[in-house]
Amino acid sequence: MTDVDPDALRAGLARLQQLASAAESADAGAADTLGELLSALSAALPLASAGLMLRDADGRLSCVAWTGSATRSLERAEDETTSGPATDAQVLGRSRATTDVLVDPRWPSLGPAIAARPVEGALGEQSPDGVGSGLEGGVAAGSGRAVPTDDAAPGSPPPVDGSGSPRAVATVPVSVAGGPVGCLVAVREEAVAWEPEQLDVLESAARVAAGLLASAAAAESTSRLAEQLQHALDHRVVVERAVGYLMAQQQVDATDAFGALRRTARSARRRVADVAESVLALGGLEAAADAVRSTPA
Repeated sequence: MTDVDPDALRAGLARLQQLASAAESADAGAADTLGELLSALSAALPLASAGLMLRDADGRLSCVAWTGSATRSLERAEDETTSGPATDAQVLGRSRATTDVLVDPRWPSLGPAIAARPVEGALGEQSPDGVGSGLEGGVAAGSGRAVPTDDAAPGSPPPVDGSGSPRAVATVPVSVAGGPVGCLVAVREEAVAWEPEQLDVLESAARVAAGLLASAAAAESTSRLAEQLQHALDHRVVVERAVGYLMAQQQVDATDAFGALRRTARSARRRVADVAESVLALGGLEAAADAVRSTPA
């Protein structure tokens, strides 16, 4: 039986409601409140690591706030493989939960990518207590607690050196202006199942994060957070149209189509939006790839 602390969940939901109210006022900056949100989320579930990822100008999912190294490890592996629960949440606009991301058959290349890379510190600013943030202001760290389950994915996970590796992962899309611009990520470092009540808390947190991002776009147009959100909003439509085009043309799903765009953009050292525009203008990925490679960036 899974161990769920009802008092902790109720306290976490109450804290998220307070943060939602703060997001609607001018009393707190969006970056600071995001830090409080991740702290409350980590304490309520609890988690080893939590993070907010947004799509950046190059089309990759990038952490703008996080606690612990496991979220950054997942970010790097998903960027390398263009697959995983965070990618699905952002591209498909659907929540994902996995008992053990290292052996989940939905993302067969992700586990080896995580195992092949040593756990490193965050790529952005990091405080002495191990807390990282790509935003103005810090983010308080959470702590993990194992939740034993009996539905772990079959098979043995690849060996992972060191601590901070993601195992149980849950992601929820964060939507602004009618569509997903990123996702909220919850990570544990043991293979455990997610209870429905815990996923409800994550859904609540994602709604608060969406409100904070909308506030940042409206009131903090010069902040890094607002700039990254604007990148996501500016390029979302053209990328979604190109993904739909490739799905129909190549008979692939949305994540495979988006992965093809990302890989082409990366090899050509161009933004994924540039490749998407060429796909729509020229009628295919191969022609788009030739065009962007022959055009100065």
